[in-house]
Order: sequence, then C-alpha cells, then structure tokens
Amino acid sequence: MRALFIFSCFVGGGLVAYYGQPLAHDNGDSILIIITVMTVFAGFLVAIITILGDPGLIPSGSWRVAELRRNNIEARLITHIWLFVLYLIAIGFLFTGALLNKAHEDVVSMAWKIWIERLYLFFGVSAFFLTFGLPFALLKFQLNRIDSEIERRRREAGIPD
Repeated sequence: MRALFIFSCFVGGGLVAYYGQPLAHDNGDSILIIITVMTVFAGFLVAIITILGDPGLIPSGSWRVAELRRNNIEARLITHIWLFVLYLIAIGFLFTGALLNKAHEDVVSMAWKIWIERLYLFFGVSAFFLTFGLPFALLKFQLNRIDSEIERRRREAGIPD
C-alpha cells in the first residue's frame, strides 16, 4: 500500500509537471508559492526529524528493546530525510529556473528552460503529495508511544499482557 502511495505521488507529480508547465512559465506568483511552501515544509520536517531522533523517546527496558526500537526510528528518520531532500531538490531547480529564465536563448535554449520548469514542478508537486502521508506517519508513531507506555505501566502494576 505504501509503495502504491509513493508511486502515485510521483506519477501525479509527473503529470502536473508535464501538463502544468505552460501555466508556470513566466509565472512569478507560482514560483513564489512553490518556494514558500517547500521552505515551510522543510522547516517543519526538520523539527519532526529532531523530535523523532530524541533518544528520550526510546521506551525503558533492556538494551534489546532499545535496539529494536532504534531500527524502527531509524527507518522513519530515513524516510523523512528523503522527503527533506526532495524539498531541497525542488528548491534547487526553482532557483536554477529563476536564474536561467532571464538568460538569453544563445546561452540557454528554451527547451532547457522548459525542462527545468518541469523538473521543479515534478519534485515540488511530488514532495507536496508525499507530505500528505506525514500526518499519518506521525499519528502511527504517537500511537506506538502510547501503547508502549500503557504496556510499561501494566508491567509495573503486575498485569499480564
């Protein structure tokens, strides 16, 4: 299911990039909106990565419990870091496109400019769609933390599983 979601996000990003490029061409407002959204998302994601990486979130217990949780947290962090990288790639192509847009066609052809616009739309829209999965990942993480705390309290009270 997760792979289908990721695939759909990239296909959607590709379709928007290809068919939406004429709407973004020489449209300073769209560039400003995309750069603002990607920057806000990137800042938000850095905060999430920082919170998820806090060692205090590892449940108490033996080192084996901590090691098992470490692998889960590491997998989540890697996923979020890839999303952060997509934000940065989109911002990089936006910056490149904004600079090259003013270049004379003897220096940079119109075809290159169009493809750079498509690339920043592809990465920006794909990352935006992938961001829809972030609240669900955070919800799952928090519910797992709550379940771990309930389990810890049950053990302390001597209640079997």
